[in-house]
Amino acid sequence: MEQKRRVPQKRKIPLKKRLAYIIVNIADERERSKAQKQQKKAQEQKRKAAPQKRAQRPARPAPQGKRPAPGTVPAQRRPLTPQEQRRRAAIRAKKQRKRIRNIRLGAAAVVVLLVALILSRTVLFKIQTIEVTNPDAAKYTVEQISAESGVVKGTQNLFSCNLKKVAKNIEQRLPYIGKAEVKRDFPSTLRVTVTPTETAAAIAYGTGYLLIDMDGKMLESTLNAPEGVAVLRCNTEFELNLGQYIGVSQSKEDAEKTQAAKETVELFKRIMQALEKAGLENITLIDIRDTRAITLMYENRLTLHLGTEDRLDDKLGTAVKTISAEADTSNNRTGAIDLTVIPYAFSRDTFADASVPETTDEATTESNNG
Repeated sequence: MEQKRRVPQKRKIPLKKRLAYIIVNIADERERSKAQKQQKKAQEQKRKAAPQKRAQRPARPAPQGKRPAPGTVPAQRRPLTPQEQRRRAAIRAKKQRKRIRNIRLGAAAVVVLLVALILSRTVLFKIQTIEVTNPDAAKYTVEQISAESGVVKGTQNLFSCNLKKVAKNIEQRLPYIGKAEVKRDFPSTLRVTVTPTETAAAIAYGTGYLLIDMDGKMLESTLNAPEGVAVLRCNTEFELNLGQYIGVSQSKEDAEKTQAAKETVELFKRIMQALEKAGLENITLIDIRDTRAITLMYENRLTLHLGTEDRLDDKLGTAVKTISAEADTSNNRTGAIDLTVIPYAFSRDTFADASVPETTDEATTESNNG
């Protein structure tokens, strides 16, 4: 018969003995903690006293290859063997050869770059063609733009070409080009993009008229003002120079005249922008000789009195509403509209000549467009 295996059982420890073990363990733990604290305290005291002990120690001889301490005699080096001397000499010679090779390579690279730079600015990259974008809109041909650019084909280099100067030559010598943008196109082409400008007003000058654009650029001198172009009346003195801007002078003596011309052009520009914003067309006269009594003429028959330039947009908006409300079928009515008191407009039909107001006292009709 098989015998049953006896399973050992855990020995039960009495409660008194277990309590005694726990008490002993707690006491031992306290003793160990106390001993550790004392040990740390002793180490801290040694650490504080260590610099004083090191300062009292005699200086040690410096190790080989390092700088000896002050007041000590450096240790003498061991003499090199012939084999070590040959090895060190070979290493020095190799470093010297490498240094010389690097210097030669650097010098050769510098020479190559200088030669390439000189060739690129003298022999290579000659300007052979000038391509113009949008020349027809500016009323000029490609040949005219190329000729007035100041660039000599076949001789001038693409790198040395001053693009700003070329653009300035085109804008000044060809007045109807408002802006010219010039770019390089390697290896031998200049690309010119021109933006045309248009006539905005005609100023009476001498026996004829001077046409200008909205920025005050002098475009052309003619005997008669073109149809559909407003005549500008102003007290500004300026020098006729087609392609230049009114108010731009190289002489410092004419600083006051130049500033007055600039202010006139700026006022004219603000009026033109306000007219465009209000949608008021067919303006045939702009009189800004007196900035406190600005006057416009609509279709050579209605005089618009604006007063100062304050609230210019509101005044021109009221003028558009008044003209639309009082338009007749014949469209031949002459008179004046007073827009100096906004939002009111006072219209009069008392002018025999639309350009010269008469001083008569007749009934006025008030039109509230506010």
